[in-house]
Amino acid sequence: MKIVLDTHIVVHAANDDLEPGRKRLLDSPASDLSVSAVSLWELTKLVEMGHIALPNGFDVFVRDLCTHPRYTVAQYDAVTMIELHRIAKKMHKDLADQIIVATARTLDAALMTNDRRIRLSGLVGIV
Repeated sequence: MKIVLDTHIVVHAANDDLEPGRKRLLDSPASDLSVSAVSLWELTKLVEMGHIALPNGFDVFVRDLCTHPRYTVAQYDAVTMIELHRIAKKMHKDLADQIIVATARTLDAALMTNDRRIRLSGLVGIV
């Protein structure tokens, strides 16, 4: 199963603070896991503003995430930006959320998120 992780899910996973069903999905070898490149930016800003602390510090966390064999960092490309353009008016104005949803749609993946606005949008499958 292809799964894109929302930024807050990445943080919860790093802190071993996920519901058991979601943890099983992340641990399953059958899961193809991706993180949108915009999540790296969001993590950078959240740490910079003091909203979150990451295990082992920011530098180690980001390097480990980007080189982890289970995760692919989904970069921006033309296909993702075209999809972003298609869905932007159907979503709330949070650009990072829009890019994450566009990434999941482009990858034909489900999105692991707790974000109520994304869940209610109906634009992407949720796990």
